[in-house]
Amino acid sequence: MAQRRTRPAPRSSPERNEDLRWDSIFSSLGRIEIVLLVGGVLLLLMLLYTIQDILSPFLVVGAMLFMLYPLRQYALARNLMWLGALLFAVWFLDNIAPILAPFIVSLVFAYILSPVVDLFEGWRVPRWVSSLILLILFVAGIALAIFFVLPIAVTQLEGVLDGISNLIGQWRTTLWSSNVIKVLERYGIPAEELRQVFSSQLTPRFEDILKTVFRASSTLVSSMSDVITQLFYVILVPFLTFYILTDFRKISHRFRMLFPRSVRDTVSRQMEQADELIGHYLRGALTVAILQGFMVAVLFSLAGIKYALLLGLLAGALDLIPYFGLIITMVVSVIVAFFSEPPVVGKVIFALLSVGALHLAEVTFLSPRIVGDKVGLHPLLIILSLLVFMHFLGFVGLLIAIPATALIVQFVREWERSRRRPVAEDGSMDPPV
Repeated sequence: MAQRRTRPAPRSSPERNEDLRWDSIFSSLGRIEIVLLVGGVLLLLMLLYTIQDILSPFLVVGAMLFMLYPLRQYALARNLMWLGALLFAVWFLDNIAPILAPFIVSLVFAYILSPVVDLFEGWRVPRWVSSLILLILFVAGIALAIFFVLPIAVTQLEGVLDGISNLIGQWRTTLWSSNVIKVLERYGIPAEELRQVFSSQLTPRFEDILKTVFRASSTLVSSMSDVITQLFYVILVPFLTFYILTDFRKISHRFRMLFPRSVRDTVSRQMEQADELIGHYLRGALTVAILQGFMVAVLFSLAGIKYALLLGLLAGALDLIPYFGLIITMVVSVIVAFFSEPPVVGKVIFALLSVGALHLAEVTFLSPRIVGDKVGLHPLLIILSLLVFMHFLGFVGLLIAIPATALIVQFVREWERSRRRPVAEDGSMDPPV
């Protein structure tokens, strides 16, 4: 007799087993229990609707964890708890962002100064000593800039605004000269009506806009609570920077320990690569920007171009923004050069040539030796990242667009390499080369 063929039993999967467990839970409940459960859920929703004025994310996430924690053996319950915790963390960080601002600024300063402290530590100088010396020098530099550089820059900025105002007045006078009126009347354009519209509507509106801007600025500065808060942050930042610099290695180690053992080595490797990429770029870019601003201020002063210090500060800040920074620096330098003493044309040409020559020297000499080519981003990707970050974060986004994009590209490349790694016979991945 032929043997009866038996069908192979269907393979069990974790998802199928989990569905069976959920089915067993609901099948074990009777009709009365299900009715009571549904009624309890409805009453809970009614209670939440009644007390919605006093609800907060703390209460919601606590209630969610209380309800789902007994079911943590199921993937759906675990995913819901992780999603709730992630959303709560985003909300919490958004609300305490003003409090975290001095800590973030201090962390950035400590990150920039950390290699110098490590260098002195290699010479057997205690970290707290080198950190204190660097911090004193840093604070002294900021104090000198506030007391000596800032007043001159503010005075020069007021001069630029006055020059723009005078230039607008001269342009309006030239525009409504007799020759312009004759040309407009020749083409049938009512010059007198156009002048009235310009004088009665456009000019007052422009003046109102300027008055509103200055009024808002003065209101912001005169707000006592904001001034006290900002002053407290300014005083707090040096102390935070000192403590972070002193224990920088311990903080990095504690941060790595937050991750599970299975991914701790990967996180450490990623942090080392990020430090090599972002740290090298950030410190090099700041050094090049300071040199550029200093050279612009010196050259413009020697050439007799007005507001050289203000233009140097602007050139140094905009040097951190690729492409757009160079264009804005050239345009502003040309406009300001028109306010200088004659010969104006020569100074305008000198401003253009000097800014272009400094940028050429930066690209060919300074950046390859100080910044390096570790970022390696395509120009199209750089422009796209600048526009995207500017759209969401404004001027701060322009400053962090390049390092942030480089970091994202690094993570994507690491993910692609991990997918291409060969799998060994025991199922584990071979370590990366």
